[in-house]
Amino acid sequence: MLVETFTQIAPNLAASCLMLLGVAALLFPKTMAAFVGIQPVAPVGISEIRSTLGSFLLGLGATCLWLQSADAFTVLGIASLAAAAVRLLSSLADRSVTIKNMGGVVAEAFLGGLFLLSWGWNT
Repeated sequence: MLVETFTQIAPNLAASCLMLLGVAALLFPKTMAAFVGIQPVAPVGISEIRSTLGSFLLGLGATCLWLQSADAFTVLGIASLAAAAVRLLSSLADRSVTIKNMGGVVAEAFLGGLFLLSWGWNT
């Protein structure tokens, strides 16, 4: 019973976290850019952060919450795991193995795992 409850809640929790990241990028684009080590060099860069990091993440998370579809959560789970794998490989190849990068690997893999718990849903 507890496991079933967790598998129902976990993907929604991951989608909510994605939405929070999106809102943070919308409201605080310079802070979010600095956190991930990028810098907008022109006002269009701020727009890019708001749209790509902000509204895109917000929209993806909101859509999952709205649809409540294991397929939608699965897409985000696979994408999150792919991001974790590429970040890890990039960190090694680019010699940028840092606490921040490894934290990103763990966070992306963790969210990916939470999203993929939707596989346990009864359809």
